[in-house]
Amino acid sequence: MFAIAGPCMANGQAYSSTPSPSDTSSSQSQQDSGSTLTAPAPSAGMTREELRRTPTRDLWKHPGIGIIVGVNGVGLDFAEPIGQHLNFRIGGEYLKYTGNFTSDGAQIDASLKVGGGHMAIDYYPWHNGFRISPQLRFAVQTEANVNVLVPAGQQISLDGGQYVSSNANPLHGTGLVSTRKVAPGISIGYGNLSPRHGAHFSFPVEFGFYYIGQPKFDVTFVGSACDPRFPQPIGCQDVASDASFQSDLRKFTARQNNNLSYASFFPIASAGVGYRF
Repeated sequence: MFAIAGPCMANGQAYSSTPSPSDTSSSQSQQDSGSTLTAPAPSAGMTREELRRTPTRDLWKHPGIGIIVGVNGVGLDFAEPIGQHLNFRIGGEYLKYTGNFTSDGAQIDASLKVGGGHMAIDYYPWHNGFRISPQLRFAVQTEANVNVLVPAGQQISLDGGQYVSSNANPLHGTGLVSTRKVAPGISIGYGNLSPRHGAHFSFPVEFGFYYIGQPKFDVTFVGSACDPRFPQPIGCQDVASDASFQSDLRKFTARQNNNLSYASFFPIASAGVGYRF
């Protein structure tokens, strides 16, 4: 190895690697005056998305709100950023369906309610909109109500037992399918109500399920039921004191509850539009 000291020659001119007194003086003057310029942090390898991303310290200033529509109804979502990869989201939705129909001569009025509130932690692993959202559903509204009128003289079958609705006091029934009011769930989705890159509008979608446990079915009847083998009013009895009717009703209820054992999970499927403040 060779150490070269002194001036260098290029194009016939001499250059020295040692700073001149004037250069030293100028540099010292800038430092003394506080005008020294600090070079920006290197951005090599950073994507445009990363360069535009909202600083972590400012995330809380930019919550988002959205309108959602899905199988659980129509509602609102509110999202607050709690980290570069995390949002806390809370909201609720509700919808009620009603219908009337006839089955085996019985007139049935039915209604189905869905919805409730939810709290979720939205985790965005790759900053591309995809998210995973463990959540808790509360004040769950999912339930079905049924009102049944069996016209006078109409025959019905109740778990194998045959009965005729009384002419004097026709049969009326009410049924309720209920679920637990608090349910854990999980979903995946795409879209962020509070985008990190500064955009104001988003279009989130979500798919998943929540566990409501086995729904419970209850049914009651009032009125009088008659034995179809005899003309009325012979063989007619108030169902509240009719042991045979109550036995068949209990078996019918147990069978329906067993049929509902598959319905322990309720779907999550929604789409919406959001705005970031």
